Amino acid sequence: MTARTLAANLALALALPLALAAQTPAAQPPAAPPPISPEASASLDRLAGYVMLHNPSYEYDWQLADDIGPRLTASENYVKATDWAVAEFTRLGLKNVHKESWTIANSWEPDEFASGHILAPHQQRLHLESEGWSPSTPEQGVRGDIYYLANAGTDEAVKAQADKIKGKIVLIDEASFASAKDTPFGVLIDRLNLIASLGAIAQINGMGATQNVPSMLGSGYSGVLWPLPVANLGLEDTLLIRRLLEKGPVTVKFRFINAIHKQVKVDNVVADIPGRELPAETVIIGGHLDSWNHGTGAQDNGTGAASVLGIAQAVQALNHPPRRTLRFILFGGEEEGLLGSHAYAKAHEADMASTDAVLITDTGSEAPLGWYPWGRDDEAAALAPVQPLLKNLGSNGISPSGEFAFETDHADFMARGVPTLVLWTSIEKYFQLHHKPSDTFDKVNPRDLALGSATVAVTAYAIAEQLTPFAPHLTRGQVEEQMMKIKQFDEYKDLRDRGQIY
Repeated sequence: MTARTLAANLALALALPLALAAQTPAAQPPAAPPPISPEASASLDRLAGYVMLHNPSYEYDWQLADDIGPRLTASENYVKATDWAVAEFTRLGLKNVHKESWTIANSWEPDEFASGHILAPHQQRLHLESEGWSPSTPEQGVRGDIYYLANAGTDEAVKAQADKIKGKIVLIDEASFASAKDTPFGVLIDRLNLIASLGAIAQINGMGATQNVPSMLGSGYSGVLWPLPVANLGLEDTLLIRRLLEKGPVTVKFRFINAIHKQVKVDNVVADIPGRELPAETVIIGGHLDSWNHGTGAQDNGTGAASVLGIAQAVQALNHPPRRTLRFILFGGEEEGLLGSHAYAKAHEADMASTDAVLITDTGSEAPLGWYPWGRDDEAAALAPVQPLLKNLGSNGISPSGEFAFETDHADFMARGVPTLVLWTSIEKYFQLHHKPSDTFDKVNPRDLALGSATVAVTAYAIAEQLTPFAPHLTRGQVEEQMMKIKQFDEYKDLRDRGQIY
C-alpha cells in the first residue's frame, strides 16, 4: 500500500494518524438497487466456490514472491513480472492483453548494499539501509556528526535550527513530527527537502521498526531523488543515538551505492474479459505489481496482484462473462506515488465516463471485513444485493472511515468522480510486515487470501452484471464535497495542486 511513499509512510510511522470520520449521510437516501437475478446468483455461487476451492491467488502469489522476487518499479525483476503477467493473462484466454507504458523520472535500485557504523563515542554497527530513491553516498561514504532534529513540525521550526543543521548528518524520527500529523504529505516532503537546502550533508530517517528493522519510505509522489544521501535506520539504533546525544557528540559513517537511471519506461499490464451485452462499459479490478526490495513483496502487494490474476482465472472458468467488461490491471509505480494508476487514468480520460467502478486490493492477506467506499452512502447502498453472499465470507462490512484515501491505486479514479472500492481488512499484522524484510510468502494465510479474492470476485462480477450502473459519477464539485466530508480536502487539494492527482 501505497502509499508506500515517504509521506504515506511517515503517516504510518506517526501511529497511522489517518483515521477519518464517516461521511455525513446524504440528504436524499439512494434508490434501492435491483435484486440479483437467479441466473446471476448461480454464477456468483460458482465463482465464490471456485476461488475458495482452487485458491489460484495463493499459487500466483508464490510465483511473484518466491520465483520472481522483489519488484522495484522499472527493475529487472519488475520487467520479468510484467512479462509473466502478460503470459498468464494470455494463457487464461483473456482478450486485449497488453502493456501500457509510462515514464518514471528515475529508476532506482541498490547496487551495493548499505553499511553503517557509529564511530564515536564508541564503535558500533548500525542497522540501516539506503532510503528508497536516495542518491549514492560518495565512494568513501559519508561521515559526520549527528544533529537530531527534534522539532520538524513547521518550516519555521526547521529554519530556526539552520546553524545546527549545516554540515551535519541530520536525524529525524517519529517524535520529530509529533505536531505535524495533519500536514499534507507533499508539505512534509518539502520540509524534509528543506533540510538539504540548509546545508545538511546527509540525513537519517529513524523510522524503522522494532528489532532494528529498517522500513522503506521512499521519496515522495513523483519518482524524484532525494537531494542528499538518506539512510533508513532501525528503531533501537535510533533510540541509542538519541541517548548518546544527551551526553555529547555522536559521529557516524554510512555508505551505499545505488543504480539510478533517468526517464525510464515502466509498463502497466491490462487484460479484459469482454462483457456479453455492454462491452463498452467496464469494471476495473486492480492492484499494484511493484514492491519494495528488502522483502519479496508477498503482502504488499503480491496478494493484491495475485488476486487480480486469480479472479481472472475464476471468471474465465465460469464460461459466462457478466454484462459489462471486466478489466484487470496490474499497476506499476504505486510505491513511488501511485504513478502507474495516475498515468492510466490520465491516458484513459475519455473512458472514465464508461468506467462503472474500480475495485482495488492492497491490504495484504488478512481476512476481509468488507469495503471502503470513502464515505459514499450511495455506493454502500448499491452493495446491498450482494451483501448476503459476502456475509457468508465474513466480508459484508462497510467501513465508515476514509483512512488511506490517497494511499493506493483507486485515488486518481476517485478524484475523477468514478465510484471506487478498496478491500477492507484488518491491518495490524499487515503493518508489521509492510515495507520490511519480513514481507515474505511464509506470512501469507491461504484461507484469508482466498476469502479476500472471493470477496473481490463476487463484488466485481455482481457490479458488472447489474442492469443499472453501480453508482453515479461525481462532478469535480461533488468530489470536493466528498473530500471535505471525510476530512481529506487539504490532502486532496495539495496533491491536485502539485499535479500528482487529477
